[in-house]
Amino acid sequence: MKKRIACCMMPAILLLTICGIGWAQERKLPDPAGGTVAVLDRTSFVVVRDRGPDNYSVVLYEVVKGKIRVVDAVRVSGDFTGDPPIVRYVRSRDIQEK
Repeated sequence: MKKRIACCMMPAILLLTICGIGWAQERKLPDPAGGTVAVLDRTSFVVVRDRGPDNYSVVLYEVVKGKIRVVDAVRVSGDFTGDPPIVRYVRSRDIQEK
């Protein structure tokens, strides 16, 4: 009886392991590049970075007297495939200039 259970469990464990490895390879990893830049006007632009599956950061920059200053930053997450899409955002309260 124990051998029969062991024989049935081995293929099930093997199948779950293979499916888990396949699922891990399908996940979208964050983009290592700088992100997408959109120019709003002559003195401001936005940088959108991919932070992982359905997770993005949006940072608004402003050019003042030749220096770039961070104006606002928001982290956006949610399910964008649904109808209607579910969007959640968190505003960064402590913006640090670099």
